[in-house]
Amino acid sequence: MKIFYTIFLLIFTILTGQSAWPFQIGEKLTYNVSFTGITAGQASLEIVNDAEMNNNHQLHIRYIAKTTFPLRAVYAINDQIDTWLDSKYLYTKKLTKKIRQGNYKKDSHTIIDYDQSIAITNGDTIIIDQFLHDSYSLFYYLRTIPLIIGETIDFTAFDGKKITSFQVITKTKETINTMARTFPCLVVKPFREGTTLLKNKGDMTIWFSDDKNRLPVQIRIKLTYGSMLLKLKDINL
Repeated sequence: MKIFYTIFLLIFTILTGQSAWPFQIGEKLTYNVSFTGITAGQASLEIVNDAEMNNNHQLHIRYIAKTTFPLRAVYAINDQIDTWLDSKYLYTKKLTKKIRQGNYKKDSHTIIDYDQSIAITNGDTIIIDQFLHDSYSLFYYLRTIPLIIGETIDFTAFDGKKITSFQVITKTKETINTMARTFPCLVVKPFREGTTLLKNKGDMTIWFSDDKNRLPVQIRIKLTYGSMLLKLKDINL
C-alpha cells in the first residue's frame, strides 16, 4: 500500500510538472497546548528550508514545544526536534532531538544511511531494511496521500532507537473550531493491533483539514492520567 501511494505521488508530479506537496518552504503552524483542559504551553511545526545534503535535496522540519506560565514555573519544558526528509518521497534521512523537561535532559543525533541499510544514533547502529518515517515526518507524509474513510494504511516508524510497525485508519469527518478558523476535517487514528501506540498506554488521534492544504488542525494524545490536546492557533503559509 505504501508503495502504491509513493508511485501515485511520483506520477502526479510528472504529469503536472510541479510539486505535489500541499505545503511549501516557510510554512509554520503554531498550536496551543492543553493538558486535561488546563493551558500548558505552545508548540510549532515549521518547514525551515530545502537544503542539499550529500547530493540529495532534503526538507528540514522543526518541531518546538514549550510550557508557558504558570506551568513553566512548576515544570519547564523546552523541546526541539529537527528532522530532515527526502524531498521527493518524504522518508526520514536525519533526526536530532534536544529534550529539556524539568531536570531531565537528553540529546540524540540519528543518521539513516539507506545505501548501507543502517541507522546510527549516538554511535549505536541498527540494521534497517525499508524506508522509515519518524513521528514528525509522518505528519507531512500523511498530508500528501489520499485519506479515504474506512481505509487502513500500513506504516513503519523509527524514533532513533527502535522500529515500530503500525497502521493508520481514516475514521470519519468532523468540524473543528480553532483560533485560526473553522475547518472541516478528516479524523485519522494511528494504531497497533493488540497494544497501544505510545508509551504509558498512550493513544493518538489527528484531525487533518479536508482541503488542499491538509493541515494538521488538532492532535489529541490520550495518556494513562489525562490527555494532551494541540489545537491550531496560527497559520503562516
